[in-house]
Amino acid sequence: MADRVHVAGIPVDNLDMDEALAVIGDFVASGTPHMGVAINPEKVIKAKQDRVLERVLRHSDLNFCDGIGIIWASRVFYHERIKSRITGVDLFLRLLETADARGWRLFLLGSRPEVLSKVVAIVKERYPGLAMAGWHDGYFTLAQEPGLVAEIATSRADIMFVGMGSPKQEKFLAGNLSTMGVSFAMGVGGSYNVLSGEFKRAPARVQRLGLEWLYRFVLDPKRLPRILSLPRFVGIVLRSPREHVDNIDFFGISISNRDVDELLEMADGFVRSATPHLIVTLNGEMAARAFRDAEFLEIVQQADMVVADGVGIVWGARMLGPRIENRIPGIEFSGSLLALAERRGYRAYFLGAQPEIVERAAANVISRYPGLHLVGFHSGYFDAEEETRMIQEIREAHIDILLVGMGGGAQEKWIWRHRDIGIPIAIGVGGTFDVWSGLVRRAPRFVQKTGTEWLYRLVVQPSRVRRVGSIFYFMFRVLAHRRTTSRS
Repeated sequence: MADRVHVAGIPVDNLDMDEALAVIGDFVASGTPHMGVAINPEKVIKAKQDRVLERVLRHSDLNFCDGIGIIWASRVFYHERIKSRITGVDLFLRLLETADARGWRLFLLGSRPEVLSKVVAIVKERYPGLAMAGWHDGYFTLAQEPGLVAEIATSRADIMFVGMGSPKQEKFLAGNLSTMGVSFAMGVGGSYNVLSGEFKRAPARVQRLGLEWLYRFVLDPKRLPRILSLPRFVGIVLRSPREHVDNIDFFGISISNRDVDELLEMADGFVRSATPHLIVTLNGEMAARAFRDAEFLEIVQQADMVVADGVGIVWGARMLGPRIENRIPGIEFSGSLLALAERRGYRAYFLGAQPEIVERAAANVISRYPGLHLVGFHSGYFDAEEETRMIQEIREAHIDILLVGMGGGAQEKWIWRHRDIGIPIAIGVGGTFDVWSGLVRRAPRFVQKTGTEWLYRLVVQPSRVRRVGSIFYFMFRVLAHRRTTSRS
């Protein structure tokens, strides 16, 4: 497989047409499902607006360079040359030739019925050596999708083309490829319209100059919004990390750089594993405490998932290198965990805060998530004897998710000391129960988006002023570490 370059966090395989065909040939020979995606500036823009599509592109087996803008961005911003532009329609036509020569079984999906009928007739006439395993237009309901997927699976197709437009075609393939069992499948956008004669391609010379976009605009001025989106693509390249990484090292702490959906998939796996896992939602104040407390730092370093809760962590990671793309406030992630528990039927337990607060929080949460199995709660105030009874209660309740609100540091230490209870997910939630109880209000949405929620809390709760020192200490440690590493 060719080396991959990365543009705005999206991987692109650096290969020419012949190399792409060879890779696809290996995919088909393997008999296991693989997916290909055409990467162009428009798709990168869509991916940055659609987390699901972005994950599909990051995990696709073959990402070929379909747009001249990708070549240009890689050369100008990253000083890395991409060998060749491989248009989706050219790869589509070359693969039909390869299928004809090798006798592959082909399934065509997408487009309008009349267009698809023309394409099927042309393929049968021009490529008699391939076997038509089946075809279906792109108009089907969500209820009809499982039947269509089963039909494709029974067709035993070697390769499959899907012409339903992006991102619909990529999401369909990503969600169903393993079930369909097709060795190689890729979205082809409007390629069926080209093969059927409905759309005309630019002259070969225009294609070689990379000006096919201009030719299409002249023929169809309605494409102007697509052209005007190119400055947005440049902005995305400038703002985005060149290469996405799932985890970022920060003082020996592995901070997750995944979005909330990916984190929930991991959390779901934690519960299904039935083994204990610690989740930490880390902010600058907690990191400052860990810098002073070796025991707490070691616990965070060994956590199974660390979520970037505070804007300080995002800033600190950026000062030391990689950029954290996904800041997820702990209270929001905790709510998402409860929503997951409600969907899956997992059992949850609240531990922490004052008795009346945790009780009110539990009542409000049950009202919001009526299907949630909240099997119990207990305040964070107990003596040794009561703690023993409480732990026994938790054991007997067979908890899947334990939320502990005792304040950063103390809650993680309590979880770590009692990990032998065997709870699949234990997460420290700080003051989340106070908010869920309704006694404390979160900052307005615009304040949350700017990452200054800490300042809002300081204004409404002046007693928190003592915590400001931790923020400055955190900044000092980050900058000192940056200076030390830059010298070495």
